[in-house]
Order: sequence, then structure tokens, then C-alpha cells
Amino acid sequence: MTIVSNPALEVPIDSGNFQQDPITADQTAFGGCAAYIVKALFGQLPNERETLLTDPRIAAEIRVVSLFVSDLNPEDGNSLVGEYVGLLDSRQSAFVPFLQRYNLAADIVFAVSQSGSCTRATAWFTVDDDGRSGVPFNLDGQTLHHFYYNKVPGTVAIHSSADSLTAIHEFSHALSSFSNGVVVDLYFDTDDSQQYGPINRKFGRPIPGQFSNYEGTVFASDTQRDSLGYPNGWQSYHCRLIDATLPALMDNYYLASNKAPENCQHDEITRRFLLDRIRAKISR
Repeated sequence: MTIVSNPALEVPIDSGNFQQDPITADQTAFGGCAAYIVKALFGQLPNERETLLTDPRIAAEIRVVSLFVSDLNPEDGNSLVGEYVGLLDSRQSAFVPFLQRYNLAADIVFAVSQSGSCTRATAWFTVDDDGRSGVPFNLDGQTLHHFYYNKVPGTVAIHSSADSLTAIHEFSHALSSFSNGVVVDLYFDTDDSQQYGPINRKFGRPIPGQFSNYEGTVFASDTQRDSLGYPNGWQSYHCRLIDATLPALMDNYYLASNKAPENCQHDEITRRFLLDRIRAKISR
């Protein structure tokens, strides 16, 4: 995994207009954000309960490289992040050639920005190298793979001021795969089953008792959506939670009823899927 300061912002994204990202002049802020990302991913935030990367056998196999870049011109090839209506959006196609300049390759890349107008993080799923080897798994009768390698890493655009579970929420998106199961936000009522095939969200009413069969394990549906509830008219539904009293980590955890969003955890199938994906990658 790599954490890099974003050299240039595209303002707005897809405009061809590039500006120096203010983070390039603030190494202290970059270092603070990098330290926060590591804490959030490895379960070290105060009150954090998500255990995705806390197993020492997993944590010991994950290499994190921090790269502060401050001397590049604001141009296309040096821009990893663009601005989009309050959101920071990673320019995914730029990441591989950018990292190659520094002899780096990664499964997940965080690009840290200090945009003055956009602070919300976003992520893009991994583009798996489906032509290479991996670990097969069965999801609802379909054979997919946790592939060992990627063509393009999962990418996260994150602001230097990010806090709470933002880093691990976006990491969970980025670790998932365009072609072998995506992990999506649960605070949208969207049917994207034909576009992406999400692991953690399904569509339809009434909500069935069974959410999915993953590798022979039957995961139940969350019929209540924890303390938030499904709004009237919603058609999407989620998997059973590990803690049914709090929102899922991929849902709006800031609305946790105990005012401690760091207590929120993944639902059952999301944690299992992501752990299996991590284990496959560290076994290669």
C-alpha cells in the first residue's frame, strides 16, 4: 500500500485545468494524514472496533510506503486527484505510470490532497488482472476470484483533514474489485447489480431472510438496517450486521446512536469477503 501526496489537482475533474495541490507545501499535514490512515486501517483509533487488519498474521504482511512529492509541475501526468462538486475524485488511470517513476507498485494507493474547496473522500475499486492466478470463490452459484495481482490498484482520494473511519471506509471500497465483487456505500438506494455486482447491497422487496451464500456459508439479510431503518420506498437491503445496534461501516456511521462512529463495523459478508481478498493477496 502506498500513501502519496497529490502533486496537482485537476480543477474541476476532466477539465484539463491543473493547479498545484497545497499539500505539496505542507509536509507536516501530509505526515499527520499518513499516520491517521495507518491508525484507522490497523484498528488503532480510539474506540475503533473494526478488526479487518488487526490480526498480527495479516498486519505483519502488509507493507506501507509513504511518499511525499513536492517538486512536480501541475500537469496531467502529475495529477492523481480532481475536484468534483465537493468531492475529491482519484484519477485512476494516472496512478500506475506515476508510481512506476518511483519503482513502486501497490494494491491500494491513497492520494492525499489539501484542496481548499473539496474535502470528501472517494475511492475507485481495483482493476484485477483477471488473466493471472488467484483464489476462486463461489457467490450465489457464480464462481469469482480473489486475484493476486491488479492491472490498476484500488485508489483513494482523501483530504488531509480526514478523520474517524473515513480511511478504512474508502480502503474497503478500493480493495474490492470491478470484476470480482465491489463493496459499495449503503446509504444510497441504488440497484447497480447489472453494472457492478455489489457484494454488500441487494435490491427488491420483500426483504428475504437469506442475503447471500458465500462459499457455502449462508448470510442472513438485515431486515431493519440497524438503528437507521430503511426509509419508506427504499428497495435496497443489506447483509446482517456484526453489531445490530450500530450502522455498518459502509453506511452512514456518523449517525451512530451512541455518538461514537468508531464503534461501527462491517456487516458479516463484507468483512468475510474483504478478509479473504486480503489473505489471497498476502499469500501470493
